[in-house]
Amino acid sequence: MEKPNLLLSICCAPCATVAIEELSKEYNVTVFFWGNNIHPEDEYRKRLDAVLKLDPTAVVIPYQPFSPKSCQRCFETRLRVSAEYTKMFGFDFFATSLTTSPHKDADLINKIGAMIAGNYLPTDFKKNDGFNRSVELSKQLGLYRQNFCGCQRNHV
Repeated sequence: MEKPNLLLSICCAPCATVAIEELSKEYNVTVFFWGNNIHPEDEYRKRLDAVLKLDPTAVVIPYQPFSPKSCQRCFETRLRVSAEYTKMFGFDFFATSLTTSPHKDADLINKIGAMIAGNYLPTDFKKNDGFNRSVELSKQLGLYRQNFCGCQRNHV
């Protein structure tokens, strides 16, 4: 039986590692990098380079920075863009690697995703030591690992 096609929305390569590892067991995963929330632009470029190192076939949307007023608004925007792309290109499902981070509320992210589209796949990649696995995989692959989410409000 052929695996369903899934669009995996990511904002960094490290969190994507464990998501790809898990989802690839049941889905044909296409990596989707939309990093318009990332500031400054040199941070965006570092993340983009890491994403392309992880998956040279990743779909990359051109950088047009925006500054969401809250984490929830950022999640909503990212998931809406992902849902639109999923629909436009005929993917069966979409998910996000945002739930890998211990600093992000997986329940909130999954609630937003489910409200946006019926083909959203809820996840929590930090469970079962997923975050630590992402750190391990990132080190093995030599991926750039950032120390903040990317938004201007949290820039270190």
